[in-house]
Amino acid sequence: MLPLKPIALISVATGLAVMAFAGFATNTTPKTVILAKDGGLSSPSLQGQLKGIDPQLVAQKQPKVALVIGNANYEEGALSNPVNDATDMAKALRELGFEVTLWQNQDLRSMENEIAVFSQQLRKGGVGVFYYAGHGVQVEGENYLIPLKAQLLNEKDARYEAVALGKVLNAMEEARNQVNIIIIDACRDNPFYRRWRSSRRGSNVRGLTAVSPPSGIIIAYATREGNTAADGVGQRNSPFTSALLENIKKPNIDVQLMFRRVSTSVKEKTNAVQQPWTEGNLEGDEFYLNPQQTVVVSPPPFSPPPVTPSPVVTPQPTPPTQPRSTLISSTTGVDYTPLRELLQQKKWKEADDITFKLMLASAKYQNPDWKNRDWLDEKDINSFACEDLKFIDRLWSGYSNNQLGLSAQLEFWNDAKNNSTTIIEAYRQLAESVKWILPSSTSSGSSYISSDDIKYANPPQGHLPVQITYPLGEGWSDGGSNTNRHLLYSRFADCRKKGN
Repeated sequence: MLPLKPIALISVATGLAVMAFAGFATNTTPKTVILAKDGGLSSPSLQGQLKGIDPQLVAQKQPKVALVIGNANYEEGALSNPVNDATDMAKALRELGFEVTLWQNQDLRSMENEIAVFSQQLRKGGVGVFYYAGHGVQVEGENYLIPLKAQLLNEKDARYEAVALGKVLNAMEEARNQVNIIIIDACRDNPFYRRWRSSRRGSNVRGLTAVSPPSGIIIAYATREGNTAADGVGQRNSPFTSALLENIKKPNIDVQLMFRRVSTSVKEKTNAVQQPWTEGNLEGDEFYLNPQQTVVVSPPPFSPPPVTPSPVVTPQPTPPTQPRSTLISSTTGVDYTPLRELLQQKKWKEADDITFKLMLASAKYQNPDWKNRDWLDEKDINSFACEDLKFIDRLWSGYSNNQLGLSAQLEFWNDAKNNSTTIIEAYRQLAESVKWILPSSTSSGSSYISSDDIKYANPPQGHLPVQITYPLGEGWSDGGSNTNRHLLYSRFADCRKKGN
């Protein structure tokens, strides 16, 4: 069996979907080939090889990671279903054993950062899935995924305001994993085409363009090139995503057969108005996303008359393999999975506390002269790992709909710095913007919050995380820990600028 490498699986609630699989030749054992098949097992020798072998070894025992993005809250052309589609797809992939990172309503910088981290994860091997739901356009033969806040006044703006699908395809192809999947279900009828004007060939062509994949890649579209795909208005999911969810978890089905079933289902649901199709060919045999144990009955072996009965040893079942965490920093070795679990549950206080502890662990790893202390000094911050800062920001931003995190605080800090003449004044403006200052009726004005004043119940925008350079004890001053906070924002801005 030839391991497949999905290049792209993107599903947008209202439009074109693209799935790509790239197959790369690798050395496989006869058992691997057998386990990938679901028939032709009549040979006693094959039965003997299969007996006791768990097909999960083919796919389930290797790392499986997925990045799922759903964009819906556009300022122009808001969509109904992408968040639902992304949420439901993430749930299905988790049930298939994937370690899933789910993001909703992301801007350009966030999407680029997430894809960069995902590309690094793919290079570690295993199976990868990239799923996108939202607006998509084609410009001069290139397909683009549209983030929130994109300013697309004309076609050329897509190069700078959107994410090129080719970037995702190239990253997956370079990783050369056993299996990578990209699903694109992008809205083909969006507001941008109505505004664009150009006499250039290919302008005002709706939907995404067809991609001619190299050998070993299959690309599956939610509808034919040049046609529109249904949004699924009044339904939880788009027709394509709905059909995909109905089929993706079915056991022992080859991925190519699964896509044919999805295509048939979409045609039936839309009265043949929407017709999914595929391009390209895979090299090799079958691959299952959900392989299940096949029970093989072997003829009883011949036994001579027993002399002394031998005890029967019952093999113990192998415990299921837990998905590998994909939130471990390759720079410092710090695992950010606990932070994600707390943010998923909206436990803001616990997440704030553990964020600071993880930052201390990261700084300690990089500083050979570290002494036992509970704050970050200037040296720690100026050399803080960019990968770790991005992990922290992605998690806080993603699970708060971009309301919390370092990116949100950095925007307030830049505004405060530009409108201030001193650092102290800028700190106070920042603190007022993110509600780190308590109003006071005294002539002295206001004071910084203490740990008892942090708004964990309904945190205002940019309010969290608070304890990122120094733990809040009896309160803040205009200097000290805030000075280090200023250095941290500068470090984070520098990491984003350099793309580290």
